[in-house]
Amino acid sequence: MNHALFSLTGRLTRRDFALTLGVISGGVFFVMLALCYLLFPLTASAAVGFFRDSTEVFFTVYIAAFLGLNLLLYALIPPLAIPAVVRRLHDLGHGGGWAAPILLLCVPVLLLMLLPAYIFIGIINETMGPSFPFWNGTTEAFASAVVTSMGILLLLFFLLFLPLACWLGWLFLKKGKPEANRWGDPPVEEVLPPTRAAYFSCAGTVTRTAFIRRSLLLLLALGLVLPPAAQLVLQTIVTVLIVLVATIPETVEILPSIIILLTILPFVLFPLPLLPLIRQRLRTLGHSPYEAFLSFAALLPLLITPLPFARLVLMEGSTVTAGALQSAVDSMIGVPSILLWTLCGILSLIGIIRLLANDDISCRRESSDESEVHDVLPKM
Repeated sequence: MNHALFSLTGRLTRRDFALTLGVISGGVFFVMLALCYLLFPLTASAAVGFFRDSTEVFFTVYIAAFLGLNLLLYALIPPLAIPAVVRRLHDLGHGGGWAAPILLLCVPVLLLMLLPAYIFIGIINETMGPSFPFWNGTTEAFASAVVTSMGILLLLFFLLFLPLACWLGWLFLKKGKPEANRWGDPPVEEVLPPTRAAYFSCAGTVTRTAFIRRSLLLLLALGLVLPPAAQLVLQTIVTVLIVLVATIPETVEILPSIIILLTILPFVLFPLPLLPLIRQRLRTLGHSPYEAFLSFAALLPLLITPLPFARLVLMEGSTVTAGALQSAVDSMIGVPSILLWTLCGILSLIGIIRLLANDDISCRRESSDESEVHDVLPKM
């Protein structure tokens, strides 16, 4: 898949169409991960540390805004996918004007963005009371109105999504025209490298374009596969812990620490499958393989920040006082936490920028046969 992601000329096969959409979706997912790992905890720590008096209202509004921002990122996928849809339509013998329906996929997501708006209005109504100009009823009446409107929006979501899903299925499954048309000759699909060599081997080299596309595709695949897998594993572990506590009551004191660790661990381990790809890229650039840890520096605060609270629960168990708990919380937030998140974020940013440097000429020649031609997805 050597074509540009956002080119409007030429034709696109079913496989390359799926790969292109995967790269675009992976890019949006990467931005969402950056928000979750860097921006959200950093700004949240700053809010708790410097605006403690208004923390309760601020956090609710902040979470609603964060949810809205993530939904807005999802809404960017259909417009970004228009060039790929146009080229896929060319392969089917249709003009690019038939790509317009994909923009309708933004509508359900934009409708879902009303939910954070409802949360925000509810908070303001609870805070300001009768003086709030947009709603002068009770909180219960507002909650009932929210439930009713969300039900209507959900119905509109399905009514709009099902026809669009059929249309997308036609784009994915319909075989392209075997003969040349006015948009060019039939596209030729390139031979792709094996999965293990492309994604899970530290040997070999990889060009910048191939590295970006493979990384985004792998991130997307991890985002689709790992959450349900992690949920299944965590449910099993929680069941075992409940049985353990019932058998040995003394273990109830360490249960909160274990739960905290199990909650955080999936988020820390989630990006680690990218390590072989990063090692390949560092080899291509002639950099030390230990630089791979720079890209994962943003994961470190996820392990360090909750340690005071976990240590407190582990040491004192059920006898934790309010003062000790507040002291542990204070050590998790404020200036030390802000400095830690900022430093680790800068280190990760430096590591990513170095990975995106121009290819060395000699390494580019060496890797041209295996990475430049077969640049995206492995043979399954």
